[in-house]
Amino acid sequence: MNNPPDDISQVSSLIKKDFGLDHSELTNLTILDELKQQLTQIVTYLLDKDFQRLLSAMYRIDISERKFKEVLSKDPPSEIAANIAQLIIDRELQKVITRRKYSE
Repeated sequence: MNNPPDDISQVSSLIKKDFGLDHSELTNLTILDELKQQLTQIVTYLLDKDFQRLLSAMYRIDISERKFKEVLSKDPPSEIAANIAQLIIDRELQKVITRRKYSE
């Protein structure tokens, strides 16, 4: 999927808001791979140190509980954080596209 840089920037802003991140924790990015890489690091930290905060963010973002549990239980441990990051990006991107569609 090819997304305009503005969409990725909006996704980045939504993620910051939903996770309560400051500007140093997740920079405004316009490249999807870089956003996923930074978000994967944040998710890894939350999985290890603050699982409750991760769960709260998943609820705020409206990630399907079924999909989240599936990643936790079925994916290889080395891929869990990246796959959760992808779930987050996909959902936030869906919100950006929907908002744009209904604001036109």
